Amino acid sequence: MRHIRIRHWFFASLAAAIFVQCASIAQPQGGPRDSLPPLVVSTVPVQKAANFKGRRILLNFNEYVALRDQQKEFVISPPNLNGSKPTLTVKGRSIQVDFQEQPDSNTTYRLDFGNAIADNNEGNRLGDYAFIFSTGPQIDTLLMSGLTVDAQTRDSVIGAMVFFFDAAADSVASRDSTLFNARPDAVFRSDSSGFFLADILRDKDYRVYAILDKNGNQRYESGADYVAMLDTVYNPTRMPDFDMWIEPAAGRKGPRRQIDPPQLRFELFMEEPVRRQTVLGTSRPERQKLEIVFNAVRQAEIVSFAPVGLDSTWLTRENGIKGDTVWYWIAPPTRADAEALQDTIRARISYMTQDSLWNPQLKTEELTFVHRIVDPTARGRKSNTAYADSVKKVKEARRKAKRAARLQKKWLKVARQISRRRGDPKRTDAELLADSTLFKQVDVDTTQTDKPRREDELPAKNPFGFEVMAANPLNPENHIRLLFNYPLRSVDDARIRLTKLSEGQSSLPSRDRQSAVAEPGKKTETPEPFTVELDSATRRLLTIRADWKADDEYSLLIPDSVFTDIAFQANDTLQSIFKVADSSKFGTVIIELNEDDALPDYEYILELQTKDGKTVQRVKHAVAGGSYKLRYLSAGTYRLRVTEDRNRNGEWDTGSLVERRQPERIRIWEHPLNGRDILAKENWDVAVPVDLRELFERP
Repeated sequence: MRHIRIRHWFFASLAAAIFVQCASIAQPQGGPRDSLPPLVVSTVPVQKAANFKGRRILLNFNEYVALRDQQKEFVISPPNLNGSKPTLTVKGRSIQVDFQEQPDSNTTYRLDFGNAIADNNEGNRLGDYAFIFSTGPQIDTLLMSGLTVDAQTRDSVIGAMVFFFDAAADSVASRDSTLFNARPDAVFRSDSSGFFLADILRDKDYRVYAILDKNGNQRYESGADYVAMLDTVYNPTRMPDFDMWIEPAAGRKGPRRQIDPPQLRFELFMEEPVRRQTVLGTSRPERQKLEIVFNAVRQAEIVSFAPVGLDSTWLTRENGIKGDTVWYWIAPPTRADAEALQDTIRARISYMTQDSLWNPQLKTEELTFVHRIVDPTARGRKSNTAYADSVKKVKEARRKAKRAARLQKKWLKVARQISRRRGDPKRTDAELLADSTLFKQVDVDTTQTDKPRREDELPAKNPFGFEVMAANPLNPENHIRLLFNYPLRSVDDARIRLTKLSEGQSSLPSRDRQSAVAEPGKKTETPEPFTVELDSATRRLLTIRADWKADDEYSLLIPDSVFTDIAFQANDTLQSIFKVADSSKFGTVIIELNEDDALPDYEYILELQTKDGKTVQRVKHAVAGGSYKLRYLSAGTYRLRVTEDRNRNGEWDTGSLVERRQPERIRIWEHPLNGRDILAKENWDVAVPVDLRELFERP
């Protein structure tokens, strides 16, 4: 009996072990996915502690945590003088913050972790967490709110850093260097709605700036980061009240903070980098085109430009769109002079730049322009060694042998078909090749082992180039514009022919009809008067204007050699048949700017845009009191963007931090009831009254 009990006990233990082992392998079942961020359960010292004298802070959470993008997300306010940050260390369910140096005395600190804290398993982020403490007897608790937007798009800017500087310590001279040299008293960051709340301020005047840090180094870099500055100083005790609330989560959007009205408003812009003018490089993309690239975006002030061996009267200057590029076109009077141009041209240029104190200074340089002719049929570099030449010959021989074999195979196939039709007995390939009578009947040349090149079969392309800037159907307000690759030397506009096409008519009535009627398929051509305008500045833009009639069909014929450019190249024949758009199939928007004597003497830029921000039509140099009709708009929803053009140049100009110049203001027009949407319908006029004062006073 004892042996039986031991045996039963042994098998029971073995079964239990197997059962436990199998259970340990199986995955746990059920349970929802963790979607909650970690929570702070305690801190050492406590949140908003005063008289803190240590150098270590400990944050304890309810689960294991990790740090993500801490270099970019973690911000300390105020920052250390040397730019260093405390060291962050993750220890299980805690984060340890160690200051490398003793914090400043009598100072309120704010450790902004942004979205750096997440749980270790699912990566759920604890957003916008900040820890505040003071090394003095009290916490600075004055508040100031604000909003950050893009100066051009008017969209909210997420993650902009807002710097508060002591206005008494950081006086602004003629050139503002506060962001580069001074230490801010406090730093804050805008949230996902563009709002920010500064909550550790004192009762004093502040000079406030905002930047959008693109590279994450938490320092402003001109030309790389967006920036905004305010024109005056602000004290939190003298600011108007504001309301703040949290909107609940909706859809994929989480809870969002709302502030109304924001006390400070920043319009961030990308300023042109402040650089001393200098020549970055030169090139000669065309034989008669010299290109100079400067490092400053502003238009170069060239005092003199003298190429060696060229007559200065041959040169025509053209400025690039951005202003940092200048082209000089060479227009010799004769073809012989054009062909005699050297491949390398040297020139002496004198232009205005700045010295070390930013005072105007004249600089002279020697420039070189080299024109290299590239053979488009060449592949790679040509070999210049005997070994490379021998390898090339072997490859060429193999290629010819393969082509000869393919041609012989094709010849044998045709020869065998002819032999069968003649009733010859079955023959081998050698017998077919030996039959001389077949060579006269098989139309396959087996000696052409060199494959003809495609460029040898096609006619040479005319180097004269231009772009037709017109659509079909034609918008009659835009006319027909031609943009040429080279400036034109001559235009023989008397040879251009513009005719209106209409249904043809029978010349004589017949017995079956008493009057002439239209014959299907035939159209008559009636000459139409037109004018040709050539841009005198560049001589590269030509406009053909006519009294276009809606829904009519026209034919434009430009014979060859009507246009001749400075390289003595002429155009080929161009013929086009097109229709003019019918205005009844499009909508019209009439923009009426109110007249107000109190408005400054500015001009305005009106841009009608689609909902995705694409500009459909633009009006430059608009003035208060004017009415502007935008026609030929496809049915749809648009919005109106109005730019305050202070310098009347027809373009939006950015601001300058160093010069403390704000960017030109941009506003999106809104209807009091319908909002921003402007609905255009076919054969319908929509009036858009714009109160300029109300528009630009509105933030």
